[in-house]
Amino acid sequence: MTMAKNICKLPLEFCQFSSPVGTIKVSSCPVGLHEMGLDSSLSDENFAPNGLTDVLVLGAKEKNLSTIMKLCHKWLQQYFRDPKLISQIPRPDICALKQEKKGFRTQVWQILADTVGPGEVITYGALASKLNNPGAVRAVGSAMRNNPTGIIVPCHRVVRSNDMGLYHGGKRQSVKLWLLKHEGVDKY
Repeated sequence: MTMAKNICKLPLEFCQFSSPVGTIKVSSCPVGLHEMGLDSSLSDENFAPNGLTDVLVLGAKEKNLSTIMKLCHKWLQQYFRDPKLISQIPRPDICALKQEKKGFRTQVWQILADTVGPGEVITYGALASKLNNPGAVRAVGSAMRNNPTGIIVPCHRVVRSNDMGLYHGGKRQSVKLWLLKHEGVDKY
């Protein structure tokens, strides 16, 4: 994952978590998360889930993390232990979703995060329809490709009408499949 530009201009905090699917890199500001994603070197060829359910803070002590990062850690911990219980933990704020003016991509991410829970999938077309823009299927796909806060904004739950669809340009299909199976989706 490459950390995007800081659009909100507030100071950023960076953290890494060790998770069952690999290292998760996170950046946040005092308003919320900016980016959260798996290490950029991860691919189908080297993906090896570790079988653990704990999420560990790497290179820092949890007590030294900001409130946003602590909540992100707690949320990830619950997600990897039992995704069906994730609604019991408040979702960490996401800076882009807190902005007054929301562009199309931000609206897509908000609808997805708010309406498609663990163990559920939605097609690109159905997600476009939820935005009252059924012709925007390709734009929804673009929003998924550019989702800066994967897992929390669950782009892995967006599928094609006839198959699982691509994940990270088709380079992390095994990760998408693992996340879906972890949530109880055995269709793929």
